[in-house]
Amino acid sequence: MVVLLISLFFAKYLLEFNIKKDVPQSSLRQVTSYLSENDPEQAIFVALAVTFGFKEVASDFLFIQAIQHFGDWKQKPEKRFEKIYPLLQTISYTSVHFVPAYSFGALVLVELGYPDEAIKLLNTGIANNPRAFELWLYRDFTIRLFRNKEYKKAIEGMETALKIKDYPPALERILAYAYEKDGQIGKAIGQWQRVYNSTEDPAIKEICLRHIKNLNERR
Repeated sequence: MVVLLISLFFAKYLLEFNIKKDVPQSSLRQVTSYLSENDPEQAIFVALAVTFGFKEVASDFLFIQAIQHFGDWKQKPEKRFEKIYPLLQTISYTSVHFVPAYSFGALVLVELGYPDEAIKLLNTGIANNPRAFELWLYRDFTIRLFRNKEYKKAIEGMETALKIKDYPPALERILAYAYEKDGQIGKAIGQWQRVYNSTEDPAIKEICLRHIKNLNERR
């Protein structure tokens, strides 16, 4: 018990020392408290790993635990969420560049019925890894555009992503589609035209022409 308490103390200290200043400290305390109260063995492993500088090992361990909790189909979604979300939060504190934790975590949270928490997790991931474009796709395409139908937020996210060097060309088509869904016909036509002009792929050119034709008919 003494070892556990000491380890948790040092883990909490090191986690808070390494965390960005703009991250709410209450969230980190809640995560640490959850780990110690709900799974002491898991808590002591993570605490010792972080204490001795093996943050990546701790993150890998927590990631595997999150996968196992997600696959526990006997538990109700809310119970699985209660177990998984603190683990994902902890990973985002200990290994800020562990991109799979953000992408997998977001998909899991949406599947469990918690899209707002998924977006919060992806926001953290994007802030720490702005060139991990799959995180932009998960947030602005999968969740905001298709699931939540938050077209303006999806547009805002895609416009920001397109300012980053070496973005994947698919983002340009997603932006055009988002304009289209939001009813911004003029911008949608202009964006589809830009995609048409920038690609050499005949299939993509055909898609662009089809969208432009349909949009012109809606004017």
